[in-house]
Amino acid sequence: MSEYKTIVLQQGLEDVAVDDYQFRKIKSLLRKELNLTKKMQDDYDRIQMADLLEDTFPKDAGLDKLIEVCQSIKDLEDLAQRLKTERGKVKVQKKGKNKTAVKRRKQEEPSSSRSLSTDNESDKSEPSAQEMRKETIKIEGSKKMKLTQEQTQLPEPSGSNTQKDEGCLQTPQKPIPTPSSSSSNKTPNNGNLPKKPSKIEGHHRVAKEVMVLKVTEPFTYDLINNKRMFHATVATETEFFRVKVFDTALKNKFIPQNVITISDYTGVSGFLEIRKASCVSDDNVNQTMVISNTLRRRANGTPKIKDLFSQTKGTYVNGEFEVTKKNERGDFIYYGIEDDTGKMEVVVSGPLTCIKCEPGNKVQLICFQLTSREDTWQLKSVRHSYMQVSSMPEGRSFNPDSIMNTSLEPYF
Repeated sequence: MSEYKTIVLQQGLEDVAVDDYQFRKIKSLLRKELNLTKKMQDDYDRIQMADLLEDTFPKDAGLDKLIEVCQSIKDLEDLAQRLKTERGKVKVQKKGKNKTAVKRRKQEEPSSSRSLSTDNESDKSEPSAQEMRKETIKIEGSKKMKLTQEQTQLPEPSGSNTQKDEGCLQTPQKPIPTPSSSSSNKTPNNGNLPKKPSKIEGHHRVAKEVMVLKVTEPFTYDLINNKRMFHATVATETEFFRVKVFDTALKNKFIPQNVITISDYTGVSGFLEIRKASCVSDDNVNQTMVISNTLRRRANGTPKIKDLFSQTKGTYVNGEFEVTKKNERGDFIYYGIEDDTGKMEVVVSGPLTCIKCEPGNKVQLICFQLTSREDTWQLKSVRHSYMQVSSMPEGRSFNPDSIMNTSLEPYF
């Protein structure tokens, strides 16, 4: 059961496989079978749900029930198949262990029976032991003879007497693949690729080789001290990261498709922060890094608004959205954004209020914080937020001088 529990918790309910919105679906579908109250539905996290499944379905820690539920959710059908595969592996292992246990018992039975047998029985068993020793001697003798024959035949061309060599030690005819050749053909399983950026907390000096997927232009985020930065998205073959770069001289290394090595970085609130040019190198890197299309789409994609409603407050959001409304109030601008799943409000303050954005535009938001006010969910600009207008309404144009005249750099 502990092996099934591990699968349920670390693969079935983990954040990478099941996002928060899908996790809420699972809890809803299991509400009656697990006797979940409204408070339990709202409060139970993934570990508590795994414990409850284990208590309710002790035979397999609720793995079969979780597979059944995942099959009924369209986005989790692949996960259900992977869970079936893992379940099958455990069953095979258990069968193998059972066979081994039976075999050991059978092997142990003769020794125990001999210890309890009569003198006559032990006399009868003695010749069989002698025969076994004779047989062993014969086998060893035949092996030595065959090896001697093989040594005498070494000068002959290979394959000249294949029948004589049968059963002897031979060099494999097919070359064993080297690790480099076999690993180069492997691609990550799309089902194991993350849907969210990986989070690293604290200071790290270990070098990490990544490919640059996306990068913004440098911009001024602090007008008083004239501090500048840019955002980037980078990836390994199995995960992706959001990066804040505070040395704009590194822009010549952060070029899409370029492979770089980063080190001496700090993980803060879901971002990797790089503050010195010495932290990035593009020398002696593996330029053959392969990033799957699935991972690229997830790294550069835009979340659905309905999915944002189930995210934790304080989450930082990147994405491109269509602007439907605009309302200026004091030092703030309130935009309405929309997609085919819902609507949300965007609150902009500080330097970003200088950007010309109107209803009908598509706007790229980087590092906007998810929050709420009363019953309204919002994406709120913060100190390091970046905003870029990617299209303008018909008949209008964007004048970069309007931003440059305010001592800001153009944002597009």
